[in-house]
Amino acid sequence: MLPELDELTRDELMSLMSKYRLKPSKRLSQHFVVDPTVIKDMVNHVDAGSRVLEIGTGIGTLTYYLAKRASQVITIEVDGRLVKIAERLLGDLRNVSIIQGDALRLPWPQVDIVVSNVPYSITSALIIRIIREGAPKVLLTIQREVANRLVSEPGGDDYGRLTVITRCNYNVALLNTYTPEAFYPSPEVYSSLVMMVRREPCYQNLEELELVTNMLFRHRNRVLRWVLNKYLGSEALNDVVKGGIDVGLRVRQLGVDDIVSITKILRPYMGRLKTVIGTLNIDYDTH
Repeated sequence: MLPELDELTRDELMSLMSKYRLKPSKRLSQHFVVDPTVIKDMVNHVDAGSRVLEIGTGIGTLTYYLAKRASQVITIEVDGRLVKIAERLLGDLRNVSIIQGDALRLPWPQVDIVVSNVPYSITSALIIRIIREGAPKVLLTIQREVANRLVSEPGGDDYGRLTVITRCNYNVALLNTYTPEAFYPSPEVYSSLVMMVRREPCYQNLEELELVTNMLFRHRNRVLRWVLNKYLGSEALNDVVKGGIDVGLRVRQLGVDDIVSITKILRPYMGRLKTVIGTLNIDYDTH
């Protein structure tokens, strides 16, 4: 039994680490929350009575307090060692279901909100999975660098492919930022809590938008004219010019609406573009 959330302390969270002799896995990018502020911030942004999907149970600390607020918590953990600990900590809570497996591969239930203290190694992949699932609301603690990318504006250093894909589907708000000491073991970077709320998608065909942004953000500092010529030739370039797009802009200067307009214009070229670009499963972290 854990104390009430308002009474939770860092010492109590650290004592749990010691109690279970926890050795975090570097391979799985495990960093456990030991600052009560992080847990309070996340729980306080979950509506009472919500149905919650938690990605990454850990030892179940956040899960415990989510269950006190939610009607149901379905939580997925890939590490069997942690599942056994969480089952002991959460065993008396009837509204918690623990699933062992890879959340990027397992089917997801329909829920009101997805919550995760995200393992850094899967941040971009998890965000893209969330977009594909169409989760109505999302709370994530992620690297500050990635959080900055999600809220960046065109022309900014952090603006990129992940920005466009996410903002096309979600309104994103940066809620708080935490020092490395908020987690055990302490990561080398700051972390941020972001909230994503589903909006009407700015473009319905996510695969086409992924394909075009894949092409564009391979060369984010090049002018649009150069990129279109390189991959699709003069015919596609002329079509984009006729569509009223300024092809003298650099890719990083293109707004979400600009990129949606370009994608619509390039629909006749999608087959060719897929052949030229190749697989869609590229690393969002490099774009």
